[in-house]
Amino acid sequence: MRIISKAIDQEFLLSLPDVPAEPQEVLFLDIETTGISRSSSTVYLIGCIYMQPEGWQMTQWFDDTGLDEKMLLSSFLVFCGKYKYIINYNGNRFDLPFLRARMDVHGLLTDAASFLSMESVDLYAYIAPYRHLLGLADYRQQTVEACLGTGRTEDADGKEMIDAYKKYLLLPSVEMLDRLVLHNQANVEGLLKLLPLSAFARLEDMKVTVNRAQANYYTDHEGKPAEELLVRFQMDFSLPARIYAGADHCYLKIEGDSGVLKVPLYSEEMKYFYANYRDYYYLPAEDMAIHKYIASYVDPNRRIQAKPETCYTRKRAAYLPQWSLYRTPFFKRSYESKDLYFEFSDDIKKDRTALSDYAAYVLRHIIFRK
Repeated sequence: MRIISKAIDQEFLLSLPDVPAEPQEVLFLDIETTGISRSSSTVYLIGCIYMQPEGWQMTQWFDDTGLDEKMLLSSFLVFCGKYKYIINYNGNRFDLPFLRARMDVHGLLTDAASFLSMESVDLYAYIAPYRHLLGLADYRQQTVEACLGTGRTEDADGKEMIDAYKKYLLLPSVEMLDRLVLHNQANVEGLLKLLPLSAFARLEDMKVTVNRAQANYYTDHEGKPAEELLVRFQMDFSLPARIYAGADHCYLKIEGDSGVLKVPLYSEEMKYFYANYRDYYYLPAEDMAIHKYIASYVDPNRRIQAKPETCYTRKRAAYLPQWSLYRTPFFKRSYESKDLYFEFSDDIKKDRTALSDYAAYVLRHIIFRK
């Protein structure tokens, strides 16, 4: 077994708002294995970056014979005993269960109490709920690094490195050793560069301020005139990646802490349905319902008992969509329709707080859609 230690000649800022720890308590980890089966594959390389008084350091444990997995794991367990947090990428699903399983195979779990008590911070978990916002071909660490522009150039995949390790065991060479350890080093250094992914967790409690809102007229894909509300807004934090997303004809673009939102605006006649239809008459000639307390002013021959589907009043106005009971009164095109709208009144147009609140509502609909 080889143990390789070196200083990391880069400055990294440890910024994870939900990790209340000092840098000296945090371990960045990535492992390399000979396959994905925890029972038949082995760990041949563990890489860690950690903070020392002189700066960031890296240590790698490398099984250079293919027979030293137990020694490698034992040495790693002795090393990691003083750390409280272990930062990884997709480690909750792969790296950590794999390590536990291999420790169990070698009877090392009794020595692994400190390791097993470490709190895992899986950077992939920050973006897992928001994959539809990034729209990447895959979510390998290298792909996400490219999205964030970390500057990583090494892009070998796991299968390539398994093949490289097999070749190394057959014919060891400095060149092949360098390839294996540098791939692992790139993965671990990449973890520090992916720390900004934690900003995605702030989407749950984002605050939005509208800078400008205006109606925009355009021609849709069918060649028909259409209208939309174009909203430019600011968030109270920055996202590390540009995102584009859409839902229900609403579209969103965010770069840093600034964004643009497009929401369809409907200028047409819609209906407001009264809930207590038994208290209303429907006037067929006027196509509207009136309350029975004013029925004495209407010829009985011109009125009939209202039904749920005829108990409405009509109004031509500009309307914005809502997907829950966000704002009342709400309007519909028909009684059967499940689509809800509210009037985009002059008061709302002038109310920056109301516009900001609606922008946040639409953002959440796009971002957290199921």
